[in-house]
Amino acid sequence: MNLSIIAAAKFEVEALKNVLEQLGFTPEVHVLGIGALNAAKNARPIAEACRGKNVVFVGTCGSFNHFSKPYLVTGKEVHWLPTSDRMGFSYTIKDTAPSIPLKKRCDLVQGLAEKIILCGPSISTIGTLPEQYAADQCVENLELYSCAAEISAKAAEFSVVLCVTNTVGPDSHSQWKQHFLSAATETAEYFKNALSMRKK
Repeated sequence: MNLSIIAAAKFEVEALKNVLEQLGFTPEVHVLGIGALNAAKNARPIAEACRGKNVVFVGTCGSFNHFSKPYLVTGKEVHWLPTSDRMGFSYTIKDTAPSIPLKKRCDLVQGLAEKIILCGPSISTIGTLPEQYAADQCVENLELYSCAAEISAKAAEFSVVLCVTNTVGPDSHSQWKQHFLSAATETAEYFKNALSMRKK
């Protein structure tokens, strides 16, 4: 498998890279940088490096629903929806930030719950959603929208695996700090099991 792994930060992908190498894969690893702006700056060169490859974006996200312990999800669509837009304090100009469907997913993510991934420029401290969004169907991630269109257009496959580490709200960051290391381990273990099953 011609595999490329993308993450916002190196610590999100180190455990996964080690697991893949143990299984005989030699994945390319690309680090976007943390936040929507860094992801946007680095999206084009990373997309070119991933042309024709099987790409997996890994990272963490916050849940708009109840959260008790980390778990993995995948994405079916990515939406640009900053907190201020969700709260009705601002709006994004029509047709400037269309939703991005994730249609090129690999079979390794088929067992994960599919979510709408909402993105914005900053971490939300309030979990209110517009009425057209169901809390149990949405998660928040900072970087994905800024790179998804560029990368999915050039990759052979583009899949997303995110670990839910917190509830979107005032305790987002403290909860994330408790769980981000175990999130990386859980992601690596998921791929280890999925790829081992594929080999059988």
